[in-house]
Amino acid sequence: MSVPKTPKSGEKEEKTGDKEKDKKAEQAKALKKTQDQDMPRFEKGGETEIKTVKDSYEIIAELGRGSFGAVFSVIRQSDQHVFALKCESVHMKRAMLPNEATALIALNMLKSPHFVEMIDRGTVENRFLFVVMKCVGRNLWDIRMGLDDKRYTLTTILRIAEQTLAALRDLHRVGYLHRDIKPPNFAVGRDGEDDYHTIYILDFGLCRRIATKGKDLRIPRVECAFRGTTRYASLAAHNGKEQSRKDDLESWWYMITEMINHDIPWKQLRDRDEVAKVKNRLREDEEFMKKLFNQRCYPEMKTILTYFDQLEYKSIPDYDYVFNYIRSCAIGNKCNLNAPPDWDPNAKEYRGPVYKLGEPYIVKALE
Repeated sequence: MSVPKTPKSGEKEEKTGDKEKDKKAEQAKALKKTQDQDMPRFEKGGETEIKTVKDSYEIIAELGRGSFGAVFSVIRQSDQHVFALKCESVHMKRAMLPNEATALIALNMLKSPHFVEMIDRGTVENRFLFVVMKCVGRNLWDIRMGLDDKRYTLTTILRIAEQTLAALRDLHRVGYLHRDIKPPNFAVGRDGEDDYHTIYILDFGLCRRIATKGKDLRIPRVECAFRGTTRYASLAAHNGKEQSRKDDLESWWYMITEMINHDIPWKQLRDRDEVAKVKNRLREDEEFMKKLFNQRCYPEMKTILTYFDQLEYKSIPDYDYVFNYIRSCAIGNKCNLNAPPDWDPNAKEYRGPVYKLGEPYIVKALE
């Protein structure tokens, strides 16, 4: 994940820091080369199989590659089932995959429909770590970009809001924060599968365990490095404060708002302080917020954001309260909630999971 550059701190730093910047750039380039060499060598005559204590996996295709590693499609040799293998170089300065694997173990215990099942994990010595997971389909960003007008219908947006809210509630129930809520970190099931209408929450590399037994929170740190993506970051993240459950929900609010109006006023901004100013203006200028929503869901979305702003670090959010406003928006706009989602227009009806009211926040099985 790329992080926008911070503003220049002064002319003196510009003059004296060029050599240091060049040195760091060379070091980063060398490290990236090492990390790329660590990855599975999927080419003619290269590696085709990765083994663990439990099984072995044949690599059949590379699905993607980024700054934090690569993802491959693999076949489990014991039963020929297809899975995704996500790997990360052991030479990463800040390892993220072990954190993700630990989170997935806890998440899979909850049996939430919004968590991808982790099948296996392991290490190829001195090269890379990996986890094997159930395959999913396209992420919510790519789906929207593939639509004719690059817009979701309001019915689909509110179904997305419902499912992603449930995913966050369940993540928080097992004591984790995500800290990078955005459309690319949610994906639907695979086309043709029973879960094609289900939305999964992904990428737990930045997640942080903040609670045990459901609600005993860590003491907040005085200062924190920025974590997240500027466009969707909470005000607490902008201000270098410790994040909590309310901050994941605030990021969720920005994500849903962007789906309702994809021309959000901070869309083109890269400077974090400037983005924070616009987000603050939403709270201070009612006409500004009204214009943002253009009469669609304005009362409900304003109420939800006001509620999030009232929460404190230790607060356990009332997810059902938020859901009820999402449902109110659907009713007020006469949305047909039986209609299939935009990524499956030819389906007869919606067959994804439905938000369950009254779920206990403390998960007894995890205590």
